[in-house]
Amino acid sequence: MEAYYGVDIEAVRRRLTLLWNRECLDRCCVQVTAPKDRAHPYVETFPETQEELRLYYTDADRILARNLERLEKTHFAGEALPIVFPYMGTGGHAKYLAGCRVEYRPGTVWIHPAFEDYDGFDFSYDENNPVLAHEVEVLRALSQAGMGRFLVGQPDNCGSFDALSQLRGPDLMMDFYDQPEKVAAAGEQIVSVLLAAEEKLFAATRENNLGGSVLGWMGTWSQGKHLQLQCDLSVMISPELFREFIVPELTRTSRALDNAIYHFDGIEQIRHLDALLAIDSIDMIQWTQVAGQPPAQDFLPQLQRIQKAGKGIMMFVDKAQIDPLLDGLSPEGLLLSVGDAVDAQEAEDIVAHIKYRMK
Repeated sequence: MEAYYGVDIEAVRRRLTLLWNRECLDRCCVQVTAPKDRAHPYVETFPETQEELRLYYTDADRILARNLERLEKTHFAGEALPIVFPYMGTGGHAKYLAGCRVEYRPGTVWIHPAFEDYDGFDFSYDENNPVLAHEVEVLRALSQAGMGRFLVGQPDNCGSFDALSQLRGPDLMMDFYDQPEKVAAAGEQIVSVLLAAEEKLFAATRENNLGGSVLGWMGTWSQGKHLQLQCDLSVMISPELFREFIVPELTRTSRALDNAIYHFDGIEQIRHLDALLAIDSIDMIQWTQVAGQPPAQDFLPQLQRIQKAGKGIMMFVDKAQIDPLLDGLSPEGLLLSVGDAVDAQEAEDIVAHIKYRMK
């Protein structure tokens, strides 16, 4: 088997290291993947029963088997990397708290509300939590299998107030006003759970990931500790609440990392952009193009503000968006992930086109 599925891993590492420093060589960073065989692309299928879905998401052998099939059928161009991403639920560190109830669904893992009384729920970190212990073992197994072949992403542990919102349910929105001290304390404790758990999870993948860490669904690699931050519930709260509750969470979490990227999910978060840009330890903004909202090129002034604040930008785009974005943005610290190449030749042509545009 060809090492890293034909990817020049050292060349990609060099470019991604420059990316985090807001520098570039002859073009911005770009990830493009395509099916090797248009007639036989990889198609993900999900089982139907709850037990089979549980195994689908949590059994290392099953995770490995389907991902090996996907990697074998994929052409990687630019800075696209062969990565196995063990998805086990967004805001998944909520699962490391006793009493958390999980439901496995096709395409997602659902964490149900677990408490009504803050005083009666244990938010403390338990280093022997069996869910965390199992996930560490899964990452170790995948990393052992991946040595010299593929990288292993972190579970989707992100957004400690998003994790709290899963545990509390919709009543959290009123708790910001009715029980602010208890909400703040709970959020602080969940950040502690995240950071303590990630030490074990980073350690499980570090050797395989060439001394660094990987975000699987974004396809990003960084030397040292690299994690996604987010606060999707921020689309429902005011700038005042964001600064009071969320900024401290993001600041503490990002300061514990070598490279932190914030998942900016929807234009409703624009009202929080200044607060985000003021957090020095957030290195990059991942601008999400939400279905039904205008495309990213309609927000060039906001994207330019991000770059002027010294932050990188990562975006998932389609081919038609490349030129408008390159016209308006600096290539330094810019990562475009292009998702609609039809075959390997087009994937390579997209990378060549971006390089040509940079001349």
